[in-house]
This record gives sequence, C-alpha cells and structure tokens, in this order.
Amino acid sequence: MKTTKHVLRVILGAVFILVGILGVFLPILNGILFLLLGLILLSFENKYIHKHLQSAVSKNDFINKWYLKLDILMRKIFV
Repeated sequence: MKTTKHVLRVILGAVFILVGILGVFLPILNGILFLLLGLILLSFENKYIHKHLQSAVSKNDFINKWYLKLDILMRKIFV
C-alpha cells in the first residue's frame, strides 16, 4: 500500500518539473531550481532517476552544489 508521503513526493515532483519546464521559457521563474527539486523528489522513489541525476549533476560544480543542498533539505522534509 502506498503511503501518503509516497503520493505527495510523486505529485510534488511532477508539479516541480512542470514549473521547471515553464521556468526555462519564462524569465521570472528559475527553471533549473524547480527541475532539480522535482527530480530529487522523484529520485526518492526511483533508483533509475537517482542514479542518472547524480551522474548528471556531478558534471557541473555549480549545479552539484545546489543539488547537495536541496537533497539534504528534501530528505529532512520528505523522508
């Protein structure tokens, strides 16, 4: 049975990814931040996303710093 946290993580992850995609095209939103938030939330549920997200962010130091901070924050809130 799926828990409420599981459903909340998937829904929020999808919403953040959609907002991140909008943020790529709209200058008032920070698209990368929302994409990272969404992917981090979905990576808690899917090992494939987790593995590829870590390999992608490790290639860019700036995004890697954001990823590490957001990952710690999201783990405190959702895990």
